[in-house]
Amino acid sequence: MADFADLSRHANRTSVLPPIAPTLTIAQAVDDEDATSPEEALEPISAFVCIIEYKGANRLINCRRFKMIGEIGHVIAICETANAYREFRCDRIAHVFDVTTGERLGDGDFFARFAVNQQRDRATNWGLAVGRRTTLVAGLNILAFMARCDGHWHPLESDIIERFVCSMWLQNEWDGDPPIDTIVAHAQRVAPTSGDFFEALGAYARGKPRDARIMRRAVGELIAADGVICAAETLWGHEIEAFFRDYDDARFQQFFRTGPSSDAAICGAIG
Repeated sequence: MADFADLSRHANRTSVLPPIAPTLTIAQAVDDEDATSPEEALEPISAFVCIIEYKGANRLINCRRFKMIGEIGHVIAICETANAYREFRCDRIAHVFDVTTGERLGDGDFFARFAVNQQRDRATNWGLAVGRRTTLVAGLNILAFMARCDGHWHPLESDIIERFVCSMWLQNEWDGDPPIDTIVAHAQRVAPTSGDFFEALGAYARGKPRDARIMRRAVGELIAADGVICAAETLWGHEIEAFFRDYDDARFQQFFRTGPSSDAAICGAIG
C-alpha cells in the first residue's frame, strides 16, 4: 500500500534543468523587489523554463503561474538565480528566450498564451481547449520529471513522449492532428519539481481511467527507453504504480496540499 506520508518526504527533489544555450548569460545577482509568495496550481505554464530579460538583466526562471492584474500580465516563477519566488510584470519583460536554443520567443506578451481564463488563438494551445491542454501538460510534466530523474534526457525518451501524445489524442478523439514537434519541444523545456510531479499524478488519478492507463504505460516505456534502468527510475516507477493503485483524495490533500512542499527551501528564502 502506498504510504502518502512517506511519498511526501520526496518533496525536496527537483528536476535537472534543461541545458542553457551557450549564447545566453544569466544575471549573477537579483534584488528582492519582486519577491512573492508561492501560489501553486496546476496550470499550462507550470514548470516551463525560459530566460527573460527583466530590468536589463537575463534571468533563468521556472514558471509556476500566469495571472492578469487589470490589463497587465504577471508571471509567478522560481528565479533560479535568486533561488526564490518572484513575480514579474509582463510589460517589463523586454525579451523571452528559449533556454536550450537561445532563440528569442518574443517579449512579455509571449506569456499570454498560458492564460487560463481568456479567449485566444487555439493554435497557441495546440488546438486544444484549456482543460484538455492542462491535462496534456500534466502528463508531459510527469514524463519530463521521469526523463530527467537520472540526470540526463535521452533522445529515445522523446520518442516515448511523442507516442504518449498521439495516444492521448487518438483515444480521447481530440479534433485535428497533434502538433507533435511543438509539444515535444515544450516537454524538453520544462523542469518539473516534485510538487509538479505529484500534483500531475493526482490530476490523472482523479481523472479518466483511460488517461491513467495511457500515462502508466508511457512511464514504463520511458523507463526502459534508453536500455539502462537506473535506481532513480526504478524508485519513481514503483512510486507511481503505488500512487495510482492506492490513491485516496483525502490523504492526497492532507500530505501534498498541506504537508511538505517541493519548494519549501525556496519559500523559506523569501522571508
